Amino acid sequence: MKNNNLVIKLFLITLLIFSSCSSDFEEINTNEYKFNDATPEEVFAGVVKNTLDLVGGVMNDQIFNTYASYYGGKGGQFSRFFYQESTLDNYWRKFYVNILKNNQEIIDNFSDNPDYLNRTYIAKIWKSYVFSVMVSTFGPVPYEEALSGASSAKYDSEELIYTSILSELEEASKNINSTGDVLSEDPIFNGDVDKWKKFANTLRLKIALRISEGFPSLAQQHGSDAMTNENNLINSNADNVTMKWGIAQENWSYNYTRYMFVQASNDVIPYVNFHFLLNLKTYSDPRLYKLIEPSTQPILITDQVYRSGSQTELITVQYELPYFGRPLGGNGVVDGWNLNGDNNILSGISSDRFSRLKEELFMTENMSFNIITNAETNFIKSEAKLLGWGGSRSAEEYYYDGIDASFEQYEVNGSAAYKEKDGIKWGTSSQGDRGLYSLVTSGISSDSFDKIARQRWLASFNQGHDIWCMQKRTRRLPLIDHFNPDGSTGLDYAALPERMIYPPVSESVLNGQALQEAISSLPNAVPGYQSGNSMYNMIKMNKPYTPIIWETLVPEYNQDFANHFYGDSEDDLIAAGVNYTII
Repeated sequence: MKNNNLVIKLFLITLLIFSSCSSDFEEINTNEYKFNDATPEEVFAGVVKNTLDLVGGVMNDQIFNTYASYYGGKGGQFSRFFYQESTLDNYWRKFYVNILKNNQEIIDNFSDNPDYLNRTYIAKIWKSYVFSVMVSTFGPVPYEEALSGASSAKYDSEELIYTSILSELEEASKNINSTGDVLSEDPIFNGDVDKWKKFANTLRLKIALRISEGFPSLAQQHGSDAMTNENNLINSNADNVTMKWGIAQENWSYNYTRYMFVQASNDVIPYVNFHFLLNLKTYSDPRLYKLIEPSTQPILITDQVYRSGSQTELITVQYELPYFGRPLGGNGVVDGWNLNGDNNILSGISSDRFSRLKEELFMTENMSFNIITNAETNFIKSEAKLLGWGGSRSAEEYYYDGIDASFEQYEVNGSAAYKEKDGIKWGTSSQGDRGLYSLVTSGISSDSFDKIARQRWLASFNQGHDIWCMQKRTRRLPLIDHFNPDGSTGLDYAALPERMIYPPVSESVLNGQALQEAISSLPNAVPGYQSGNSMYNMIKMNKPYTPIIWETLVPEYNQDFANHFYGDSEDDLIAAGVNYTII
């Protein structure tokens, strides 16, 4: 990935051009400034930068990574499963004005010129990617009329949007000319048009799988076709689709700007989710040390291990545990559980003591954000194979290829040993460790879909939107509700949101009738939650389910997350270089 100096110039141009636009669709689409003199390269660099800042930056941090259970206990309304109206209005505006409208200028101005064939297809691929994020986040959104110059825009159905973007991706993947024109300053693939073909086809397969629950016929049509030529899919880490920030201050990453350049309060800094870290710890996953920083103030735990050289004699030891994730709701519990807080070894632990994201990967000025990786593609292909969509290898082989690709991506060894562990190995199951309340575990069943979903979650860290969508479609990840939510549900817990609400202010004023029609078209809410323009109205791509009534369960505190972190024996502690005391 090259360092994109052009992004700086175009980002400033984009800000200048659109600083006076409103959220009205008429103003969005009749902007007095013209791009006729701008090249596709100039416009597209700004489009990618704006997409990166929004999807890979602020929305990933504020919404998606919490909903994917990558972040735990982070402060703020979104992270407590609520929202701020002004922020939603801002996100909506950025999608349509700063990204989609600018991108459409490339399509409108160059589609009829054969000298720009590849570059207009690249713009269409990007349009499809952005709309795929929007429709899976909000549900029906303005699509056909949104960029056409209408003064208001109807909301199109999920099915119409998915049908359109899948067809557009198919067209792009089959018609990009490998010897044709090149995006000379390419912020994604450095001018490699063959990688754009792979991106288009892999994105089509990814979206097809995403909608396989809600629109199975459409999903199978495109998924099966995408699998017919695997050479046109991502097949190595060199093909990974990645956006990257820069080292110039104008191009700094959201995370660096928000959490490193200016000292952020401990309550809002992102800490690693308790259950995500638990799943890494349970299986001695070496990726843990690449993804997560050790605590600067470890907790002291008491553990029982086998004495050195013995497999029968147990000894009690104390040592510091530097890796522990933060529960999503902090130490919040459900009324009626009658738990004794003294039994919670995380009780009273200050927020700054929990493990954070690895700084060198997720907190630098020029960090990367992955759209699709080789590891994720293999897990998608594994599931596609199980669905009968074709493929040259078995689902088991694709699954193992995904694990290998993830280990290679993070430059860690040990995938062979990892793949032999119970629960990880195809066809095996594991008991796992209990979560803090003993209500869910990190155990993995022998079910193939369960394994694929778990590994895709572990391999896709920081791809919050993708994993949120996967969980809504599969309900496979071992997660708990938020036990310290905003309070708007009337409960002391809240289920994972099914969607994000439409901007309630700008759309009500500027596009009110279309907004109300869209809200009326939404399926009913999850049982027990309010319908309307709600986070709990289902969208059609999501798998229906019945939420857990947590107060009917019987929890107990445990410290499985801390026990045997380094292994079962004193020899394991010695090998890990751990200072311990026998008591």
